[in-house]
Amino acid sequence: MENLTLSVDKRTQTGKSGARAVRKAGNVPGVVYGIKDSTPLTIKPKELETLLGTRAGANVVFQLNVEGEAASERPVIVKELQRDPMKGTILHADFLEIRMDEKIEIAVPLSLSGEAPGEKMGGTLSQLLRELEISCLPNAIPELIEVDISEVEIGDVIHVRDLQLPEGVELVADLDDPVMTVMVPVEEEEEEVEDELLVAEGEGEEAAAEEASDDEGDKAAESSD
Repeated sequence: MENLTLSVDKRTQTGKSGARAVRKAGNVPGVVYGIKDSTPLTIKPKELETLLGTRAGANVVFQLNVEGEAASERPVIVKELQRDPMKGTILHADFLEIRMDEKIEIAVPLSLSGEAPGEKMGGTLSQLLRELEISCLPNAIPELIEVDISEVEIGDVIHVRDLQLPEGVELVADLDDPVMTVMVPVEEEEEEVEDELLVAEGEGEEAAAEEASDDEGDKAAESSD
């Protein structure tokens, strides 16, 4: 695992006013939730974005160096990021201190690989699950989990139980959760509905004709009586 570090400062100002002051100075407010306690932080946004730009993305495990603290190993992962919905800039960052010898639960991105035969036949591919909840040691967190769709026909569904996981990775997600499917083309569905309506109308007209014929027969029988 690549040794990555992020140097941060302790934040003395807390609350909303403190966070605003940190942002006004061009930095990002944050918190590290330690094994024993939590510490408010001031983070340089450029350094954090650079770290998040590594292959592991938001799931990267890195060493957090807090200014003023005695030098010691403090591995952390990103617990939560708040971004500006318009600009995409980081507004707040929460980190979680971890133990390298203890498993953690984390969400890993799912990536579809291959071409689904059902899509080639005109079906519509629908990815229903984009992240997978797993449990593993911090140094075993996969960058992503590939979902092979090369044999998925129209109407087929891949469930969580069908996925191949790397060694040392366990599932937390429900085995019956659907991951992706290839749906019947909308046009075909509409045609099927139209055909059913036409059949229903035809059956209705036929039934009405039979009923009318029966009525005429009954009237003829009454007149003969």
